[in-house]
Amino acid sequence: MVKRIKLKNATKGMFVILLSLFSTIAFAQEISVSGTVKDASGMALPGVTIVEKGTTNGTITDIDGVYTIEVAGADAVLQISFIGMKSQEIAVAGRTSINIAMEEETIGLAEVVAVGYSVQRKADLTGAVEVVEMDAIENISLSSGNPMQALQGHVPGLYIEKTGTPSATSSRILIRGVNTLGDNNPLYIIDGVPTKRPEVFQGLSAGSIVSVQVLKDASASSIYGARASNGVVIVTTKNGSDKKGEVNVQFNSNFSVQSEKSQRYDILNAVDRGRALWQASVNDGVDPTSGYGEIYNFDWNGDYNNPVLNSVSVQPYVGGDTNVPAGDTDWQDATYETGFVINNDLTVSGGTEKSSVLMNIGYIKNTGMLKFTNYDRITARINGQTSMLDDKVKFGINAQVVSSNETLETPDLGSAPTPGLAITLAPTIPLYDSNGNYGGPLGSGYSDRNNPVMMQDINRWDNTNRRYLFGSVFAEIQPVKNLVLRTTLGIDYSMVKDKDIEPAFSNGFIARSVNNLRIYNSDFTSVTWSNTANYKLDIGKSKFGFLLGIEAVSDNFQDFTGYKEGFSSQTEEFFVLSAGTSNGNSFGTATSSRLFSQFGKIDYNYNERFLASFTLRRDGSSRFGADNRYGFFPAATFGWRLSEEEFMSGMEKISNLKFRAGVGRVGNQDVGDFASLGLFEPRYGAVASQVDGIFHNDFFDDYWNVGSAYALDGQDSGNLPSGFVSVQAGNPALKWETTDELNLGIDFGFFDSKLVGAFDWYTRKTTDILIQPPVASALGEGQLQFLNGATKKNTGWEFALSYRKQVNSDLSYEIAGSASHFADKITELPEEVRTAYPGNSEQTVLGHSELSIFGYVADGIFKNQGEVDAHASQVGAAPGRIRWADLNDDGVINSLDQKFLGTLLPKLEYSLRIDVNYKDFDLSVFGSGVAGKTGYDPYTYYNDFIRGRDNVGPGVFRAWTTQNPDSDVPALTLSDSNNETRTSSYLNVNASYFKLRNIQLGYSLPKNALDKVGMDKVRFYLMAENLFWIQSNEFQGPDPERTDVNTIPIPRTFSAGVNVSF
Repeated sequence: MVKRIKLKNATKGMFVILLSLFSTIAFAQEISVSGTVKDASGMALPGVTIVEKGTTNGTITDIDGVYTIEVAGADAVLQISFIGMKSQEIAVAGRTSINIAMEEETIGLAEVVAVGYSVQRKADLTGAVEVVEMDAIENISLSSGNPMQALQGHVPGLYIEKTGTPSATSSRILIRGVNTLGDNNPLYIIDGVPTKRPEVFQGLSAGSIVSVQVLKDASASSIYGARASNGVVIVTTKNGSDKKGEVNVQFNSNFSVQSEKSQRYDILNAVDRGRALWQASVNDGVDPTSGYGEIYNFDWNGDYNNPVLNSVSVQPYVGGDTNVPAGDTDWQDATYETGFVINNDLTVSGGTEKSSVLMNIGYIKNTGMLKFTNYDRITARINGQTSMLDDKVKFGINAQVVSSNETLETPDLGSAPTPGLAITLAPTIPLYDSNGNYGGPLGSGYSDRNNPVMMQDINRWDNTNRRYLFGSVFAEIQPVKNLVLRTTLGIDYSMVKDKDIEPAFSNGFIARSVNNLRIYNSDFTSVTWSNTANYKLDIGKSKFGFLLGIEAVSDNFQDFTGYKEGFSSQTEEFFVLSAGTSNGNSFGTATSSRLFSQFGKIDYNYNERFLASFTLRRDGSSRFGADNRYGFFPAATFGWRLSEEEFMSGMEKISNLKFRAGVGRVGNQDVGDFASLGLFEPRYGAVASQVDGIFHNDFFDDYWNVGSAYALDGQDSGNLPSGFVSVQAGNPALKWETTDELNLGIDFGFFDSKLVGAFDWYTRKTTDILIQPPVASALGEGQLQFLNGATKKNTGWEFALSYRKQVNSDLSYEIAGSASHFADKITELPEEVRTAYPGNSEQTVLGHSELSIFGYVADGIFKNQGEVDAHASQVGAAPGRIRWADLNDDGVINSLDQKFLGTLLPKLEYSLRIDVNYKDFDLSVFGSGVAGKTGYDPYTYYNDFIRGRDNVGPGVFRAWTTQNPDSDVPALTLSDSNNETRTSSYLNVNASYFKLRNIQLGYSLPKNALDKVGMDKVRFYLMAENLFWIQSNEFQGPDPERTDVNTIPIPRTFSAGVNVSF
């Protein structure tokens, strides 16, 4: 009995102990965490949301910024969010007290942006300034190596065209359309240093850029005066400062695979090409064997009135040469291959707000899709700054060094670029002959065009090396409160070395008998010295900002070309100028210019409601005549923040509403350094044997003189064997191009800035546009002279809208869209130069853009002879031929029956971006498109028309015949008496499209896992670019962005990468 009681008591005791133990464990899993949340200035933040990640457990801070939350365990992660502040994730890591400091959200109104020699709050901007979200483009620029290409479609009013060249250069960059008849490239300001060379910005490493602003209207860009008529792109690089004084390492790595297969043209195989040539020959009443009998065997009935083709077969050998068996070559497949891009970018930075340093190194390698092309670039940057004497003295350096090498597409012996040859070369030519040599044309029926793969191969030693140093050193002094004096010395140095080796070769019946080498070297140096004084003054509710400055720019350029022929050994190392044995030649140029400027600006802010800014710049340039060497460029802008007015206080849904208006004047000086001067060219009476680039004859080379000359006083009737020739007339009255612009805009935000947007309308007029009409020389020779003689007008609008929402602690998204329109037209143009632009004697280019297309209107196909007889008189008219519209109803088709068909630039550009974040995953989808664009469709040229020496597309089998009289494709002909490839609406069609340009899926390792290994961020991503597109039915080609077959097409790109920081 006693034992039983003891056992029972022992059992109860064990149960109590176990219950206590489990209770202790259960309570130990929960942790109470408390603390305060403050902003960067130390002010408490009430209403901050704090959520335990992955749960619905959450709380908010009280009026003193204090919070308390029970979390599941020591490994919990807190998510902190508040409107206008950056969201954070903080691992609990067993702590019970966590105080939190929040930073302002950088895309909010408090964001500070660069606006020209100073910075300004985004909320205070009154001009048309676009702030680029760098997170949206960073990885895209890694796949191409070009930040500018990544901006395509992201900035309303910024229009970019590109190709698939390995160097990723952009072919056209426009801000608010075409504003002049000359250079339309914008001005770039990188860390305060100006440059007009787009390759400087395009070569920036993605990891070194902290912000990009685009100044679009004259009121915003007038502070840059004579160089700002085409807009300004301001780029600021990272400086490495860190409030914690820690060293930060950021590494971005990207691997991309590129393919142009989606851009390929559907082209005929060898037998089908023979069928098409047979049909065209028969249509022309010509025996097909007479033109193509060495290539094909045609089995047909020989009846031209009722032709029947039994079969076509390819002759077994090219030109009858048994060493060259006929092929069925897909030249696009033979010429292109998969391209690979490797891009690694490492940034190491550290310091405090007082002293910091950043070092960045990047390397990109693009193997190229076109065989034997490649591109590689190494970039190194160092940014450093330090301050002393309680931040009253600051100085620093920003410097970048770049070196790149590129081997790009090359022309053949007849100057036909290889990308075009990959489409047009006859498929019966084999890639290689039976001896392993490159195949080429032999016999009749072939064009004098080379094997494109061979041309790329023998030019693989060609190389362009570009090196540049770009940067600045600066010093700032704050002698009294709110006054900052700054001096900046910037340099833009570029060196280009181009080596073009042309080996001797034989390719079919085409040969280069003498090899040659051409070396081109150039050096460009631009030194900019800027001195500014910034002063801020607060008087009651009024805030003033004053800026005064002077700036001097010195540009110097020189180049040299050396040429030599006759190299006895065809190895890369032997091709040096001294090894050549004949026809040596060398020449070079040198030029320079100077710019001296004074400028000032006053910013005014009254009670955060009324805003104003006044700017004046005076530029003096050596490029212009003594009578007009200086120009003045004023601007004024005004803003009214209605959302800050008392009568708006009850409208809680409106978080921001601001009206903007600005007028300004900017200029353009891009006319060449000696545009205002009279220029003479020396002539030394050289004989033909001493001159490169002309036809040589062994006998006449030693006697024929290439020209005659005058004495400088104009005497001797131009018969001197040596002397000078006037090549440009001087113009001491030459002056700036001037652009005056009015910009009206509105910025708005609703629902605590979840929905934000902006709209701008502008009109601009550019006068005194620089042109170069021919004039009669006083010395009796024709020559050129620069004049101020044209005027353009440009109007447009821009709209941007975005919506962001934090659905819960795990899910957030943002939808952003934009649209823009611009239309330019020439309003004044001297009559003597109008023939250089679209139009004719009755319809001039006045009222139209210089990028307009002027041509004939195709009005269907003549179905039968009756339609031919009923139509106006048309040379070449016949059944099956294109009918040209008689626009003036005079009964005759001639040059007066043309009209403006459209422009090469779109009437509308638009974009859509969707970003979704769910837990540790992020998804971004971006697309953009254009509408109202008229473009040349090269595939229609190759698909609807037969070419006697070139390959064509399968569309030729839809052509009109007596058996197919309802076709809308003209009958095949090798003579084209109707001139059907003239500029017309048949070849220039609607080139509108919408493209899914980029889709990106990323995954970031959880914050608590990273904290354990001391890392800030590890993100993996997959990305696809140029994935698919929608295009007009009128455009037959695979891609409306490909309007030139002689350039490498834009690739479809698949990428994988990682972003790491610690």
